[in-house]
Amino acid sequence: MSNVVFAEGERVTLRPIEEADLGFLARGVNHPEVRPFVGQTFPTSVARERRYLEELDERTDAVSVLAVAGDERVGVVEFDPIDREAGVADFALWIHPDHHGGGYGREAAELMIAYAFDELRVHKVTAEAYGPNAASRALLESLGFTREGVGREDVFLDGEYRDTHYFGLLEREWRDGGDRRGREEDGPNGA
Repeated sequence: MSNVVFAEGERVTLRPIEEADLGFLARGVNHPEVRPFVGQTFPTSVARERRYLEELDERTDAVSVLAVAGDERVGVVEFDPIDREAGVADFALWIHPDHHGGGYGREAAELMIAYAFDELRVHKVTAEAYGPNAASRALLESLGFTREGVGREDVFLDGEYRDTHYFGLLEREWRDGGDRRGREEDGPNGA
């Protein structure tokens, strides 16, 4: 496993995604507990993940990193897209179900959000969570995100139309919200 470190927390390290990680990515986004919440409507393969990673490598408006705990790959956290002109980064994360409940999603999210405000110098981080994913919504709110709206029945999941909940976190809210952070909670899609 790569020893390149992008960001490091107490138990979670964020690092660039490498060729050796593609199998983990394909298994993760195809997993029935992850797939619906990351918009993966078709099966994906290692080859497709490779193409996605190659495309991502060429972009300057997105960053995706692997979350690792010890020697275990646990998930992915990303900003896609990053609108530098508007100062907004759209946040997403998933943690493999084998690692839910360990606080890895929370720590990975905190590292990535700190990176957005401290290094990318964005003003706002946005996120969305589908209606059935109550744990992700709870995690976002516990990190200080504010629910900004609901897209009613605008996504088709598990055979029916579901709502999408939209969230936003301003830099000043993040800086003022340290007392809300630090609790260990993980959601079904790794949130």
